[in-house]
Amino acid sequence: MRKLLVIAVAVALASISGTVGAEEGSELEISGNVTTVSGWQRPSKNPNLGADGILNDGLAAPGGITTDTFGFFIDQVELDLAKSFGENIRIRADIDFSPHRVQAGGGQVEVEQGYVTANIPAGNGIEFLMGRFNSGFGLDPIDRNELSTVSFSTVHRTLLPHNLTGMRLGYDFSEATRLEIYVVNNLNGDVTAPGTAADSDIPSGGFNISYMWGDEGNKSWLKLNGAGGPEGPTKKGFSFLGDLNGNFAVSDAFWIGAEGVYRQDNGGLIGAENAQYIAGQLKGRYAFSDVWDGTLRYSFVWDLDQGQAGGIPAGGLVPANPSGAVGIGSGLGAAGTMHTVSIATGYQITDGARFVLEGGIDLSRPSAGGGTGFTPGVAGMFAYSF
Repeated sequence: MRKLLVIAVAVALASISGTVGAEEGSELEISGNVTTVSGWQRPSKNPNLGADGILNDGLAAPGGITTDTFGFFIDQVELDLAKSFGENIRIRADIDFSPHRVQAGGGQVEVEQGYVTANIPAGNGIEFLMGRFNSGFGLDPIDRNELSTVSFSTVHRTLLPHNLTGMRLGYDFSEATRLEIYVVNNLNGDVTAPGTAADSDIPSGGFNISYMWGDEGNKSWLKLNGAGGPEGPTKKGFSFLGDLNGNFAVSDAFWIGAEGVYRQDNGGLIGAENAQYIAGQLKGRYAFSDVWDGTLRYSFVWDLDQGQAGGIPAGGLVPANPSGAVGIGSGLGAAGTMHTVSIATGYQITDGARFVLEGGIDLSRPSAGGGTGFTPGVAGMFAYSF
């Protein structure tokens, strides 16, 4: 039923674009991407943590120890629709069809974004947005086709919010500096109504502040993201997290990205431990030519303690799905550390079409002991954006 509704909305918007667009001077804007992935991974004989694996960002679970996992996957077929009504009103809907990716809320079709914006004429103009929108958290983009690697970083898929439902205000102090503040149902990306068994009826909130500089087409940027709120069924335990990240253009051909994250989920029951996480990543990207580039990335996540209930204390950030591919993850699934090293190369086949090949290894060590586990993997991605 939900698939039919999404398709019906898309067809309806497309059908009215000619008449309404002609009257108001704004045609329906249609864009999107088709992203496919193929890959292999194999956990070692030692215990591994739940986030291990180059494919374990929504495509495939790590599998059993010493078990090979190989497959072809449709990461997503995304259709983005946008339309402006005059100078102050704009609507947008990003619809993802993802048969092989576990979505927030379940199913194979998700409204990644769906919102209406209005421009309030104050100062440089205040953007008022209501609906579902990308969180803006972290160094990694939301869509895989925008990565210079195949896989998302462990930081992105285990600790950070991705898509949120609520209200946001945005203000550009200048062409370089922007502030966003928002109030949302929850930070886990789930589309269920607030006040359910997995979420309190008190909303969460957050902010993004960004600064950009440099030449057009080769800009550097620095962002500070913060969010918090009562993210569980009780109102006693609060969760909060902060993320400082940036991408720096060293030259016309070399960029360095860096990110640092702290997150804490406070236990909602008397005597319950707080779950704490420290994480970061560092990556370098070099353009060998106009069509060929390479990326080297290192990331780590330190899951200090899992608190109660396997890392999701009452009042903690309940994950919308185990891998956190769209919602927010529950750390590593157990107390411990995880280090990931990846090397990737990408080739721009033609305008909009790109192929990326990545090889990497995850090294994980549970605090409970059992030795260091490692999960090597190789993956390829073909993505076409239109």
